[in-house]
Amino acid sequence: MNLNKVLFLPILFLLFNCNQKQEKTENRIHSESELKTQSESETRNYEKYVSELKTQSESETRNYEKYVSEFALNFTPKGTSALDSIPENIIKGFRELRTIDKSAHEKYLTLIFTKLYAEHLQCCHQSYIIEHFPADKTEYDFDKLTMVNEFAFMSNYLDNEKLPEIWTSGIIEKWLAENPELLEFEPIGKYNQFIKTASEKIKNGDYWNN
Repeated sequence: MNLNKVLFLPILFLLFNCNQKQEKTENRIHSESELKTQSESETRNYEKYVSELKTQSESETRNYEKYVSEFALNFTPKGTSALDSIPENIIKGFRELRTIDKSAHEKYLTLIFTKLYAEHLQCCHQSYIIEHFPADKTEYDFDKLTMVNEFAFMSNYLDNEKLPEIWTSGIIEKWLAENPELLEFEPIGKYNQFIKTASEKIKNGDYWNN
């Protein structure tokens, strides 16, 4: 047998195996590169998604504060049923602010109830009933979307075990007396001063003497 032929076949076999190994190595490297690129891409997409969610959440937070604060500052109660005229979306905004911004929730809710009581004293020289509570606590919906429930959440004045017969608009005086720091907010301080002046006049009978 020709020696060249004998040597050729093993060399050819070795070359074939080397090529296969090189291809596998290249394929593995290529695959790992693709996986790394895909992973990096997914990471970037996730980070972008989280960033968008954060931006959206911050935007929604600003919006809730914006339209609730604008409403509270422009709220002009007229008559005894003014509380019932507050739009549902505003009450929803207050409910969202419970967990988003407790300070804003307290400040603007307090402003609305302070304005309401001031209006009652100005128009009618007395507070007015803002809620009748049932004798049976199971008949009262503590989760109902109402401004009274927002005030109850804020103040924690509502005893779930023993409901009062009524709440009047004058309940805001108790809240302001217990939370005097809220008077530092100029609109609340202004209406509270009016309440004090009007209450003093009512006490002295000035409204009836004029």
